[in-house]
Amino acid sequence: MVVVPRESMKYDVIVVGAGLAGCSAVIQLAQQGLQVLLLEQARYPVHRLCGEFLSVEVIAVFERLGVLETVRQAGAHPMQRTYLTAASGASFRSELPGTALGLSRYQLDRILFERSQSVGATCRDGTTVREIAGNLQEGFAVSTNQGEFLGRMVIGAYGKRSSLDRNLRRPFVDVRSPWVACKAHYEGIDLSGAIELHAFPGGYCGFSQIESGRINACWIAHERVLTSAASADERICPPALFQNPILAERLRSMHRISPSQSLSQISFAIKNKFDRDLLMIGDAGGMITPLCGDGMAMALRSAELAVPFAVRFLENGLMDFKHQYEAAWTQEFKARLQLGRLIHNGFIQPHLASMGIKACNLIPALGNWIIRSTRGKSVVEAAPAIAPSLS
Repeated sequence: MVVVPRESMKYDVIVVGAGLAGCSAVIQLAQQGLQVLLLEQARYPVHRLCGEFLSVEVIAVFERLGVLETVRQAGAHPMQRTYLTAASGASFRSELPGTALGLSRYQLDRILFERSQSVGATCRDGTTVREIAGNLQEGFAVSTNQGEFLGRMVIGAYGKRSSLDRNLRRPFVDVRSPWVACKAHYEGIDLSGAIELHAFPGGYCGFSQIESGRINACWIAHERVLTSAASADERICPPALFQNPILAERLRSMHRISPSQSLSQISFAIKNKFDRDLLMIGDAGGMITPLCGDGMAMALRSAELAVPFAVRFLENGLMDFKHQYEAAWTQEFKARLQLGRLIHNGFIQPHLASMGIKACNLIPALGNWIIRSTRGKSVVEAAPAIAPSLS
């Protein structure tokens, strides 16, 4: 066991990963007057594999974080509608329960990273975490390529999958996942304020418009869809995608303007909220299926859930916050994660996708209910970043 003398600790909290959840937590913790260190492996700004769709509830979160106006000035593209299609040609259009935004992670991560710096946190990009030792009772030592850092608490916000997961022996790492995702930016079409989702055999592809009118195309599919890909271009857009006629028309009308990014073994498994006393937020704590389009909002919201409990521990040292955070996380996210997996499993099967879309056309309230049920609280209902009382 690593025992870190309390008097040698420089930081109250060390956050590993400067994505949406990590930066959100850092901003809130630093605003509480805590000494916070943010460690990020990449050199910012950087492109990330992401749908780049910010669902309706993020507006209130951005306002609480003090970045809403900056996000708008960066050219975040407003979206008010959804458009779903199946390989059969069936389609469904609906209104979103408010205005969503499209913004590249290249811009959004930069905005949040700079905001983290401006509120007094110590922020280090280009810093790879190699090992984390210690616990909540004795403190932590975080070893990196830039040296060792000491802190009372460590928050894991490093995303879907990392070498740290294996180092921490997290159970989901040993379960092989067949899901593969790919993302690239395109030009050539105008989505007219809609977020689009197109099903094809074995997967689905989403389009969202981001700053400067570019289109972010991101698909996820079972690894078997890649077996028929004969070239590098076909691995970016496998033949299976062209089995949806509407998606095929979209793809043929666009031209790629960025390198593609891909990621394999994407896991939707249940993850522990604590591993070796590391508090997990964002995708490190649990990931909703991309079909729901709520992953970025969930990452931001998970930080809001975690911060009050972290502050409580730092103030009084009581360990019961672990169970309370897990319970709050489960109450907030479990139902929509389960619904998301159910819809995901149906949407990748052409027959079920077609039936589902036809059902939404027959009963529009059904489609609207699904959209609402995979979302968080509305702007009016959204909770403040720090709860008024934790006693």
